[in-house]
Amino acid sequence: MLRSITARHGLGAGAAAAVLTVAALAGPGTGSGHAGSHVDAPTAILNPDVNAADLYAFTSPDKPDTVTLAVTYNPVTLPNTGGLFPPALFGEDTRYDLDIDQDGDARPDLTYRWTFTTEDHRIGGVAQVKGRVTSLDDADLLLRQRYRLEELRPGRDAKVLVDDKTAAPTHSGHLTMPDYAALRRQATYALPDGGSTYAGQASDPFFIDVRMFGLLKLGVELPAPINPLVFSNVNVMALQLPKKQLALKGDAHRNPVFGVWATASRKSLNVSGGKPKWVQMSRVGQSFFNEGLAPDNLLGPAGLIGIPGGIADQFNASDPAHDQTWPTMRTMVRKPAGPSLVNLFHAYAVPPPKEPREDMWQVFMRGVGKGNGPVKGDLNAHVLNQDVNPDAVRDAEMMRLNMSTPVTDRPRLAGWLDGDPQGVPNGRRLTDDPTLAFSRIVMGEPAGKGHPELFRFSLAKGPVPAPESHFPYVALPRALG
Repeated sequence: MLRSITARHGLGAGAAAAVLTVAALAGPGTGSGHAGSHVDAPTAILNPDVNAADLYAFTSPDKPDTVTLAVTYNPVTLPNTGGLFPPALFGEDTRYDLDIDQDGDARPDLTYRWTFTTEDHRIGGVAQVKGRVTSLDDADLLLRQRYRLEELRPGRDAKVLVDDKTAAPTHSGHLTMPDYAALRRQATYALPDGGSTYAGQASDPFFIDVRMFGLLKLGVELPAPINPLVFSNVNVMALQLPKKQLALKGDAHRNPVFGVWATASRKSLNVSGGKPKWVQMSRVGQSFFNEGLAPDNLLGPAGLIGIPGGIADQFNASDPAHDQTWPTMRTMVRKPAGPSLVNLFHAYAVPPPKEPREDMWQVFMRGVGKGNGPVKGDLNAHVLNQDVNPDAVRDAEMMRLNMSTPVTDRPRLAGWLDGDPQGVPNGRRLTDDPTLAFSRIVMGEPAGKGHPELFRFSLAKGPVPAPESHFPYVALPRALG
């Protein structure tokens, strides 16, 4: 099934696998690496505490009148024990935002913002504990972070939802934190208008088969599936919110669709004087979008993670409101490189779909609904909201969720492509395989038959360990010792 890369580039499939694995784990050896949806742009990788890894949005399976939103940062943090690695912290002088677009104009109608401060009583700046930690206010916990969560709406004063709350710490090992589940429960707080919030560490729920990652990046199926993330942790901020709070005009029945993206901005000195400015460092909406489509982010001799200041970095600093008119965005979505690479390196013909790819533009930039493109069906477009002005809707990259889609007890890895409309790209659950869905869409599904046979064999069947059955759903962080 493979055409040898060796004949083309002097690179065997095993070497290609090694290249991709190195790319997946490229990062400082003192505690963090970056992989899959975690490798996007040079600037973000150099700032792991603002490097947005993954965004999730799904109807809460045990509370279907609510939606759970979660975003992860600081990938991939290796399991800790005592003071072996530095703890993974949320950034100070940083704004972590979840932006909600209810009417489809690509501008936030609602923003949830976290800001963190750090209390550091470590001796020598190493071990974060000096004994057994059994609660968040335990004196043996020498390093803790507190945060404020605000709700922001245009033209209104900020509403403080929680203040001076303690985030769950980096898991320092079972000897010093024997019951991390108890710490998580203590770090989960109720919100005044219903719902809950959690900030802390978790096992990284992202999973990937590097074989498929390589297919679109190198044009070749690697000989063995590899998931390099099975031993890593992330920092996560999660919200569980009543659906009416996320819906346009507070009516989730008439207006069930909203869009969401996450950004992290850091306070920067203003060299010309005046107040410091906030500089957006990262942006994440749909999984694998920047990594898979940015033209300077293709693996190759030039490098593994794109060009500093290139398209991947530009995307991280950009605003969805400008996506529709950004020429580079129009090119990279409508003329992706992956299908041509697949065609180039396969012995049998795998013709790429015809360009320009209006089907991809519809799925990733517009959402699917009411005949707004070549993909048929009503899935997750803002125009499905009854109170939306269709003339004001703009094409933009964001994650879109239709809150009216019923929860299924039999989720499929590729979600909608496999007949499960609750799954990716209609939001994203912890059990979805977004790389699989993304790759199949790039290869032509569902507007055409595509080439699903290319992706039929994979050992990546879900996050390990499995998600929990209640908020915040992400599994407890891995630890050593």
